[in-house]
Amino acid sequence: MSVLKRESLLASVFIFAVLVSYGGPDSGHAQDGASANSSDMLSLSKDEPGVLHTAMRYPKFYGDGNTVGGGLTERSYLLGELGGVRDALADYGVYANASVTQFLSGNLSGGVDTTDEPRVNGSADYWLWFDSGAAGLWPGGVVFLHGESSWKATESLNKDVGSLAAANTDATHPDPSQSNTTLSEAYLLLAFPGGPLPGNFLTAVGKQNLAAFADTNTFANNERTQFQYAGLINNPIVGSFVPYTGYAAWLTWSLGQEHALTGIFSKATGTAADDDFDSLLDDENTYAAQYTYSSRFGGLPGKYTAIAAYSTKDIMNFDISDRQFIGESLGEIPVDTKDENYTFLLNVEQFFWTEAESRNAANQRLKDSDHPGVHQHHNGPQGVGVFARAGWAPDDRNVIDQFYSLGIGGRGILIPDRGNDTWGLGWSGIHISEDLRDLNPALRTFEHAGEVFYNLEVFPAAHLTINSQVIRPADKAVDTAYTLGARLQIDF
Repeated sequence: MSVLKRESLLASVFIFAVLVSYGGPDSGHAQDGASANSSDMLSLSKDEPGVLHTAMRYPKFYGDGNTVGGGLTERSYLLGELGGVRDALADYGVYANASVTQFLSGNLSGGVDTTDEPRVNGSADYWLWFDSGAAGLWPGGVVFLHGESSWKATESLNKDVGSLAAANTDATHPDPSQSNTTLSEAYLLLAFPGGPLPGNFLTAVGKQNLAAFADTNTFANNERTQFQYAGLINNPIVGSFVPYTGYAAWLTWSLGQEHALTGIFSKATGTAADDDFDSLLDDENTYAAQYTYSSRFGGLPGKYTAIAAYSTKDIMNFDISDRQFIGESLGEIPVDTKDENYTFLLNVEQFFWTEAESRNAANQRLKDSDHPGVHQHHNGPQGVGVFARAGWAPDDRNVIDQFYSLGIGGRGILIPDRGNDTWGLGWSGIHISEDLRDLNPALRTFEHAGEVFYNLEVFPAAHLTINSQVIRPADKAVDTAYTLGARLQIDF
């Protein structure tokens, strides 16, 4: 596709989205329960910060209601307000955030090889967005940018364990094959309560990580703050349908406080390291529908999600994403092309105990939101809950034809007066296609993994996680691996 065509296509999409999001002179007024900002125009950063928490897959950003100033051990961010610069930028709708995550880990026994010396790898995330409502230009819009850097990605724990799915998922982002710096996400996010469409709608278009808005889970959804094994972050079947980041568009319709419907369109190929413009007009697409029921059984929050997806991508049978496949070989597979793929996924989370004051605050945030269907899980209450995922895909073309995971997690509770610590214990079972195992008897029926982590708030800008894993890889020649690791995350 020529440069002119690319620029014209992107410009058309942007202009159309802006016009739709404006919806007339009254569409920017904050709805009941949402505080109007100084320009009386809907600002997602100020009126609906949970939407941005979800986009970042992170519980805070500088300038939201969680931001605290003060001394080094008190403030939310290591660099603080930077002499007032950050506050001044936020007043004009410009928000900037950065964090660094550093890993130190090793395989104690089993796997492909034991670790002679600790594996050291890490990553940095950079977020920058422009909030059109805060700037007083048009209501409910955010231009969202997310950059990433990784170092020593090829020297992570993954090569020692030899599992099908990554033991250290962060090391596969943004590029599983090398250390890299990328602009991984760039998209337009739009909210239009009171706009030209009925109900409360939220939409996004551009290059994005769909894991932020689909298959989300309070207890198991983030490699930077929770579990590290890939099967305890998202359903790995998804990797056969959408890339880590790729061009996509989705629309969520929140039907009251309990029900939400989301339609998703995504290109089936793409990488964080490339612009992938040539993929925009090909016929390799994925279409998905997601239904979410947000429960309040006994006042305790929960979420139940069902996803159906269909892909038109021509795939060789048993092809698999390089960010999923970490092992040495799946064996010699006869080449046979399939012209479609489909899957059905389930995702469950349910608190069974919460601290009353924290629960009331979380429930109030959802009550005030115009978009409760967007899972604002990053500000969950202090409490304990359970999670589970399941999935199915055809076994004649997918390496992973069934998937199951379950576990327990929480925020606070375990140690008195440590309400901002998080923790989790989970199991993941990746079922290897019987058709593939008939071709390669060296593969086990399941790859099993168990992991436990505790994320300790050292001070608000720094968190230290200790985790341990037991992983039995899909390859029968590889013994069960036992790992131990530490992760330090600093918010700047």
